[in-house]
Amino acid sequence: MTYLTSRAYYKARILLVPLGPSGASLVSTMSDAGLREILVAAPASHPDGVLLHEIDSPADPSIETVSDLAAATDMMVFLGSRLEEIADDFVEVMATAGRNQGTLLAGVLVGIGGWDSEPGSTSMKVLRRELDMLVTVRKADLARDFIEVLKGGTKDAVPGKLFQLPTPGA
Repeated sequence: MTYLTSRAYYKARILLVPLGPSGASLVSTMSDAGLREILVAAPASHPDGVLLHEIDSPADPSIETVSDLAAATDMMVFLGSRLEEIADDFVEVMATAGRNQGTLLAGVLVGIGGWDSEPGSTSMKVLRRELDMLVTVRKADLARDFIEVLKGGTKDAVPGKLFQLPTPGA
């Protein structure tokens, strides 16, 4: 029997949506740590527009419509750590567009703070209502690894060991 273990068979199209400045900082940290083949979306000045860029080239954004972006995405991952920084209206717009396209909606919160503020409490309610799953982790590297798993593994994954990098000299 043959098992499909290489990511050559499937790679999810992931859209990373930073939740405020803490989310943008996490995206930068993950990019520096080697996360690739991920698109990043941020609010644009137009209400139906989204600034879009590859995770490793933030200086070169394009503008897409929310609905077009959702149609070209398998999963949206909302990423942040400070609940009070979240733009609830942007989360609602992105989640509605994704839901209308059948996109899986996930949230990853890293070392969350801001529970005790009114905006933070409201944002948590919005995330719980809008997302299909919500994961909390303590460190950014765990969030990065989780996103790699959702994507289908790293580019250099070894067949049979989907999420492990090749070991030099082995």
